[in-house]
Amino acid sequence: MAEFLDTEGTTHYLTKILKNAKQEVFIISPYLKINHKIKDLIEDQNRMKIDVKIVYGKNELQPDENNWLKQLNSVRTGFCKDLHAKCYLNENEAIVTSMNLYEYSQVNNYEMGIYVTKDEDPKLYLFPGIQEYKGL
Repeated sequence: MAEFLDTEGTTHYLTKILKNAKQEVFIISPYLKINHKIKDLIEDQNRMKIDVKIVYGKNELQPDENNWLKQLNSVRTGFCKDLHAKCYLNENEAIVTSMNLYEYSQVNNYEMGIYVTKDEDPKLYLFPGIQEYKGL
């Protein structure tokens, strides 16, 4: 059953999704200004050779963000013009939310979302549209 999330819950489950990934992680967010805690988790997954796919929609990556992403071997990025969706998932759990992967959103905004697992909601977990990002 889907669980409703507020801003803190979304941040908590985003951390959980990154930590629990065994095969792959998808990060879909228009904005990428990643805080240090999330960067550390992505770097951990990179060291463990977990496939991390990041899709973003605003071509405003700062040089330091771009350079950081380029040095991670297991991280691939893709640009999707006009992207407004925000979704974070691994092979077993997902969040669909209003929260951008932007530190300001996590600290200052009132966000909401839902958390689902593949075991409890297999039809909902395999939502249409995500398959187009699998080829990244």
